[in-house]
Amino acid sequence: MTVKEIPVNIRCLEYRQDKDDTDYGSCLYARFYFNLDKYELNIISDVGNYAYQWVATPKHESFLKLMARITDGYLLGKLCGSPEEFDYEATKAHFYDYADDKDDIKHLDEIFEEIECKYIPDNGETFIELFEQENDGWWCDVWEYPIYKYTAWQEKIVSVFKEHIQPVIIKMVMAESEEQKCK
Repeated sequence: MTVKEIPVNIRCLEYRQDKDDTDYGSCLYARFYFNLDKYELNIISDVGNYAYQWVATPKHESFLKLMARITDGYLLGKLCGSPEEFDYEATKAHFYDYADDKDDIKHLDEIFEEIECKYIPDNGETFIELFEQENDGWWCDVWEYPIYKYTAWQEKIVSVFKEHIQPVIIKMVMAESEEQKCK
């Protein structure tokens, strides 16, 4: 086994909410660590810890330039993978979107009324079980309908990045570009 200290080229940007912020408490702090050589982003915050490493492409684009141009949806996917929180209302709407006629809508109304009389399921597996109990074979491929979303914390950390961190990164990249021009 070998353990050694490795020198790292890391820049850290810290976000802190002010007490007078309208959404105070939604994310009190977050530290974004950018490993400029390894193309790693590590986030430590009160809404969770997140990390991702991109393929390093220093000859094509610096890590900060990459971070300056990424979108919030792209970052969500990289940091969090696929959404995993079941969204009952969106799933219900999804079924109605595929209803072909009044009979389909009537049947869906009956199914959802029965489900909601029992309880509103909080996960996709339970939803499918409850739906199938009432379905009587009317709808097929039920497992394809559940809709999942990212958690509020996952969405919050990405919004902090997009609204507060990324603008600072863009300024840093622009300043570095100006320095390069002057050399």
